[in-house]
Amino acid sequence: MVVTDAGRIGRPGGLLHPPEGAATLPTAADTEPLTDQALADLGLDRLFAPAIEDAPWLDDLYRRPCADPVTIRYRQEIAAGLADPEVAGPFERLVADVRRLQLRLQATSRVPHAVARHSWFLAAAERYLEVVATFHTAIRHVELRAAGLVTARDRIATLVVGAHHRALTEETAAVRSALDRIDFTVRMQGGRVTVDRLRDEPDLAAQVTATFGRFRTRTPTPVEPTATEAGGDQITARILELVAAQHPTAFARLATLHDHGQPLIDPVVADLVAELPFYLGVMSVFRRLDAAGLPVAYPELVAHDAACGAQDSYDLAVGLRRLSDGEEVVANGWRLDPPERILVVTGANQGGKTTFARAFAQLHHLAAIGLPVPARAATVGLHDRLRTHFERQERMTSLRGKLQDELLRLHELLAAATDASVVVLNETFSSTTLEDARTLGRTFLDRLTALGARVVYVTFVEELATTGGSVVSMVAGVAEDDPPRRTFRIERRPPDGLAHAMALAERYGLSEDALRRRFAP
Repeated sequence: MVVTDAGRIGRPGGLLHPPEGAATLPTAADTEPLTDQALADLGLDRLFAPAIEDAPWLDDLYRRPCADPVTIRYRQEIAAGLADPEVAGPFERLVADVRRLQLRLQATSRVPHAVARHSWFLAAAERYLEVVATFHTAIRHVELRAAGLVTARDRIATLVVGAHHRALTEETAAVRSALDRIDFTVRMQGGRVTVDRLRDEPDLAAQVTATFGRFRTRTPTPVEPTATEAGGDQITARILELVAAQHPTAFARLATLHDHGQPLIDPVVADLVAELPFYLGVMSVFRRLDAAGLPVAYPELVAHDAACGAQDSYDLAVGLRRLSDGEEVVANGWRLDPPERILVVTGANQGGKTTFARAFAQLHHLAAIGLPVPARAATVGLHDRLRTHFERQERMTSLRGKLQDELLRLHELLAAATDASVVVLNETFSSTTLEDARTLGRTFLDRLTALGARVVYVTFVEELATTGGSVVSMVAGVAEDDPPRRTFRIERRPPDGLAHAMALAERYGLSEDALRRRFAP
């Protein structure tokens, strides 16, 4: 893990926040990050984990919805720009190169011998200057449309012509030139090592290279030294100290470069490398989806109580898995027109209801942090918090029953939610009787209706989908000519009256599929 100044991340004018963010739409004043359980429920933990592993300071940025539409549009532009491999390439290489350099600098700081430590710093400085120059050259003529990326390029351009960077470049080259002019000999006899000035002795290294050079078939690839090599060679370090004693002027200049060159990596570069993974860590997934023909969109933002919806929305995890298996990805649409606020989803088990609920929540959260969403088009309102309630296995260590535990969790959810919240409920009250589930579900829906939050409620209680008002009925369909076959299409229509019967059949192993398997010859 590379250590960075996480306190600098997200400052105005970087890649995560515009120079002057100002909300132009009604938004919540405070926001709440997704919990670990909500991340797992929605399958977003797998999307964010690789980036967070390398850049743990991004964890809260991935979890917490943003309350500022200006910031979200700013991030959307940057993400859209980095979706182009030609644009992303130089930025990806910069992050990889600087991260390796940061690790090397950390190892260099632990070298106990001063002359060796200074020598390793010189090599790191040369590599840093090379990385910055390479990035500056690579990005100079790339067409950039996102304001944040243009600003990043301009800051690098300003850096490389600045007095400090030019002075570092000149001094590094001068120190290297002075050291390269030093020749010395090393004689080893028994346990004694003697270092002396070169006195017309033959260059044995050059002779060996000339002898075996004719066997070379390709240009050798430079090997990046490891952290262990930075300080583990005591003999080399001692030899360097003896050489430094014989050439004090050159090595004094090397020590000055080391002392005055801290920190080596300019904050402009360090901030850029710290913030880029927010996008680069996930954009490879969206590029893969786009290349496979699956839609990816940047949502239009509206007030949290305005009409909203999505076209051809799909669950990220399911989409990636089906792509890997070469299967079709089924997408679904939805809409909420005021006063509609709640989608009640019923229908056949294993028909895509949970996947639909996850896709609904994924879309809202990704939109709220400024990233693309898995959909053809979407219009969403910002939210202050996203709460999930998925069916859990009863804990054997708890003295509470499953229903009691569920009611306590739902009470906590209601207490925290507002009219700007998004709530996802999956198979709520499935552990109780139909009558109790109906009564509890209706009471809970009444509370959510009064609250005004946006809700997806997956349930086997079809009566809950017919309460009208703010409730919209969505049904998981089956093939008309083959009812056991699920279409995974979630349709906006009244319930068909089969959800509870099919749920009972599935629960007790009496569904058509279960019976066929049981009586198969």
